[in-house]
Order: sequence, then structure tokens, then C-alpha cells
Amino acid sequence: MSNLPIIKELGQVIKPALNGASLHSYEVANLTQPGENYGSVLISIRALVQGADGTLFNKRLVAKVPPTDPKYWKFIQPERTCLAENAIYEVLAPELIALQEEAGIPDNMQFDGFAKYFGSRISLTPSSKIVDKDAILILDDLRDENYVPGQRLRPFDLSHTHLSLRYMAQFHALTIALRVKKPDVFQKKVRPFFDKFDWHAAEPEAKATMIAETLADIKAATNNDQNAIRTIMKLSTEFFTFLASPPIENNPFNTVIHSDMWTMNLMFKYDPSGQPTQLKLIDFQTAQFDSVVHDLIAFLFTSVSTRILEDNYHSLLTFYFNAFIDTLLKVGVNSNAYSYEAFLAELKRIAYIQVPHAIFMTRFILAEQVNGSANALELHEVLKGTNSNRVHSKLIEILRLAHKFEILFLE
Repeated sequence: MSNLPIIKELGQVIKPALNGASLHSYEVANLTQPGENYGSVLISIRALVQGADGTLFNKRLVAKVPPTDPKYWKFIQPERTCLAENAIYEVLAPELIALQEEAGIPDNMQFDGFAKYFGSRISLTPSSKIVDKDAILILDDLRDENYVPGQRLRPFDLSHTHLSLRYMAQFHALTIALRVKKPDVFQKKVRPFFDKFDWHAAEPEAKATMIAETLADIKAATNNDQNAIRTIMKLSTEFFTFLASPPIENNPFNTVIHSDMWTMNLMFKYDPSGQPTQLKLIDFQTAQFDSVVHDLIAFLFTSVSTRILEDNYHSLLTFYFNAFIDTLLKVGVNSNAYSYEAFLAELKRIAYIQVPHAIFMTRFILAEQVNGSANALELHEVLKGTNSNRVHSKLIEILRLAHKFEILFLE
């Protein structure tokens, strides 16, 4: 356990969520296996909790803490990412619950896409405004409710895709509804945590390397097709410009987007027949305020089976849109600004920006499974084992489908 960060004063962090109970004792262990996590440190906590009547019971929790290595701190930028993720659970989630309750939506019909929040802090110093090494976020261990994470090497079938799109649409639409119905609450309590975030700004050399490696993959995949190479070079520039640029503030489709909506950040619950029935969205480190289209297109091109996407692309867009509109209407938002034509125009305007995002992620998604005791943060080591033929095939499919769906225009 010596490689795990020491969690200080855990009992104080989770006390408000225990409803009169208190932390008696706890044990910690690594939550993720090597190769499954490339950022913050995830810790499994086996807590023994003492109830108000003195009885003891077990409770499993998950702790998320910043990396201890300075180079990973620089990459993850906890001074921003911790604040954003904490705000999802501490600020946004309660406001969305209140919004649905005020609209008369029964508890069992409300959005249930967040893990239960057990507390957070950014420092042991209560008055501190600066995230430090003692920052922590505590959530329910979803495994106790039989939630299972998506598998990086297994793209989604239609049932997983539909469920993911429904939850995504609800998350997006409820946050838009909060912005529309309670603008003061949104602007003062929520919006400040979700400014645009360029997660590559602190590592320009790593960004340059990633672009160079991606272009090398594109060259190999397309047999040195100069038009494809020029297109990806141009799109790469536009993608990183997007990351560093503020959003158009008055865009009706702007909401708090996840910004990393892909397979490994979704956890599913299944019925006895094996069909996914419920979902939790996790890992909101890079959440920011921008158009719903960014999450939608990134998800479709990173996480959905090529065959499913090719056969169902337009119907998947309609499925997302219908769930989005249904959610707005349920909480009493006028949907006139959100016609399907306006949605398609929004897609046409910015969908292309997320194609390079999917391309950049392809090596990472298709990296070989890692076993053993390697440091889970050593992403470059994981990527060395990537099967180049598999990566190149996927890149060709992304380019082909982006062209077919008129997201990109290749000569």
C-alpha cells in the first residue's frame, strides 16, 4: 500500500453524507488496474461505518485524488479539473434534482446518471481556494449496485448506444433547462466552474508529439494520401484552437458538456437477460461549457461499433434529439429554439471539430490490454503496444464515415 496516497481526515469529508453515522475505520487499495486510468489516482475504500445506534456496517467508496508526480500534476491540472468535477456533484447535481422536483417529476423518473456524492475538499485548510495534494472527491462505489464499466476494446452495440445517447441527452437538456429557467443560479453557481479547458496547453511538446504520431498513422493508413494528410493537419490545428477558445456564449445548444464522453467513462447496469438498463456518467475532469454536439460526435466516433454507426447514424441523431426535446418539455422549457433543423445546422457548424479528437484517441482506445505492475499513468508505454494495423483500419473507417455523413469533405 505504500504507493497509495495517504487520505487524511476522511471521516470529516464524508460525515455530512452519512446522516448521523460516522466513520469507524477504513482500508484502501488501488481501484484501477495498470492501463485503465491515465490521470488522477483512483482508490477503493472499504469503510466500516458506525450508525447512530452504535451498529457497524460496511460501505465501499471510491476516492479520486490528484496525482503525486509533478509531471502528471502538470498534465492533469488539478487546480482546474478538481474544481470542475467537484462542482458536478456538489453544485450542478443538486440543482438538477431541484429543477425536476419543481417540475413535478417523481423521484423514480428523474435523471439518475450521477454516482452518489459522499463529499469532497480541495485542501485540508478549510479557507483555501487552491487545490493541493490533499484534494479528494468521494463517491459511491458503483460496483455495489452492479454497475459495470464499458470495455475499451469492445465498441458499443445498438442497445448500449441508445442508452448512452438517452442519458447524454438528459444531462445536456437538464443543464440547458437550468440555464434557461434559472439564469441567475446558473450564471452565479454553475457557470464559473466550467470555463473552456485546454488539457494540452501545459504540455506543448506532448501535443506536438501526438500530432506527429497521428499524422504518421494517417500516412500509413491512407498510403500517403496527401489530401487526407492535409485535411488532418488542418483539422488538428482547428481542434486545438477550439480547445483554447471561449465558446459562443449565446448559443442555445450550449450546456455543460462532459468533453470526454467515451466507453470507459460510462458504467452500465444490466437486467437478467443481459440488456443494459441504467447508466452512470463518470470522470468529469474536463467538463466545460460548450455545444452539445461536441459530446455527441466524439461519443459516436470513439465508442460505437463501425457497423452500428454506419447503418444507424441518422437514426441515432434523431434518437438523441428526441430524448433531448422530451427532457426539455418535461421540465417546462419552450423548445421553439431547438427545432431539428436548428440541431442539424449546429451539427453542420461544428461536428468536424470532434473528428480529430476521435482520431487522436484511436491509439489510446485500441492499445493492448496491460497486465502486471506497470504504473497506470505511463500512457506512452501502453501505446507502444498498440497494434498498428488495427489502428490504421479504424482511422480509415473514421475518415470514410465522416466523409459519408458529410462531416468532412475529402476530395
